[in-house]
Amino acid sequence: MGGQAFAAHFPTPRMSLAIYKHVLTQTQTILRTYYTNVSSAIEGPGKTTYGDVDVLVAGLLPHAFPPGISVAEKLKQALHAKACIQDKGNPTINFAVPWPREYEEAQIDGLESKAQIDTEDGLESKTQIPDNGTEEENKYVQVDVHISHGDLWNILGTTIRPYGLTVNNHGLYIRIPEIEMVERKKSMVFLTDDPVRVLDFLGLDEEKWWRRFGSQEEMFEYAGTCRMVWVKEEVDVVEGEGEEKGEKGEEKEKKKLKHNDRRRLAQRPIFKAWFEDFVPRCLKEGKYDIPRTTREQILTDAFEKFGIQEEYNTKLKEWSYTRHIDELTRDAIKNTIPVDGVDGQLRAAAIRILKGVILEGEKFEGKIPDAAEKDESGFYDLEVVKRFVGENWEEAGRVGMGRQLVRAREAMVKKAEKRKKEEELGDGIE
Repeated sequence: MGGQAFAAHFPTPRMSLAIYKHVLTQTQTILRTYYTNVSSAIEGPGKTTYGDVDVLVAGLLPHAFPPGISVAEKLKQALHAKACIQDKGNPTINFAVPWPREYEEAQIDGLESKAQIDTEDGLESKTQIPDNGTEEENKYVQVDVHISHGDLWNILGTTIRPYGLTVNNHGLYIRIPEIEMVERKKSMVFLTDDPVRVLDFLGLDEEKWWRRFGSQEEMFEYAGTCRMVWVKEEVDVVEGEGEEKGEKGEEKEKKKLKHNDRRRLAQRPIFKAWFEDFVPRCLKEGKYDIPRTTREQILTDAFEKFGIQEEYNTKLKEWSYTRHIDELTRDAIKNTIPVDGVDGQLRAAAIRILKGVILEGEKFEGKIPDAAEKDESGFYDLEVVKRFVGENWEEAGRVGMGRQLVRAREAMVKKAEKRKKEEELGDGIE
């Protein structure tokens, strides 16, 4: 706002280069305790005075903003600001930060902020300003914190999702399809939390990212440079949701959205404009209608750029093995043994014995059965296991019951011996 956001309430004179650098450095230091990336645009050459301090932030640090307190209020406290302004839906927050004491006497003649803001509509409704009147005896610096492209990240997040990528406050992840279908969170493999590497992987220009966009259209065109942007006619099944094919334009794109995306569509005007204005226009103009990459290619690129192939394959193998053992235990053993008309204790004993034979390598009738053999990947042949269980569960149950009876007798003997010793000890004390 050129340093005029608080002109009606707090004097915000223009700053010399020295004051500007001082406030900029101090502000960036504070903001780095809340965000992973803090940056400011390079000022043009020859500029000697400044109306405000602009800082661009991105990537919330974990637990930076606890529940119950807004981002604006938390940053206001951190920056020791007298007031702050944030219009609804605007990612920029204006702060009135006290003029640095080291430069209290500094004054640039004729450059004080003279602008006035019309308060007829109630500036306080969207502004945290004390009701103690103007503070003409003090000077302030307007610090504008631009929360980096929140709407753009919403657009990009929706765009990269079908390609197996997820970006959140912790970084960029790639999802393992086989795991994702069952346990989405466990499917994620970390790639990087370096903003530069994230942008590079998505095919986005880093220099343009760290500058404010001049318009919504400029931001949309920038988003279109992401190598995963593909505007297409046909509907795909996304995130396990079934959609009908054949819908056009924005309706097709909107039906692909997850629940959270649909909520954003209703609440975020820029996010909505992407789907209702920009996407239909691209379809009409034939822009971004040819896929530039595939999910398989993205995975290959991730292996090469981030060196995560071993971790990816290990995670998939371990998860697959765990699922295999669960399936073996549940389907091949437990579900193969009848329930109706079978004594519960006998059935439980059979399950224990068969799990020991197949999973732990215990002998059955003096030998290790074929059902306990694994292939080169460590997996069992479930059909062989089912057949073995079906043919031998009754005998396994009898063996289990026999062992249980032996253990019960041994426990009774030990209990009797313990009681006898206690009685003898008691007699000795008397």
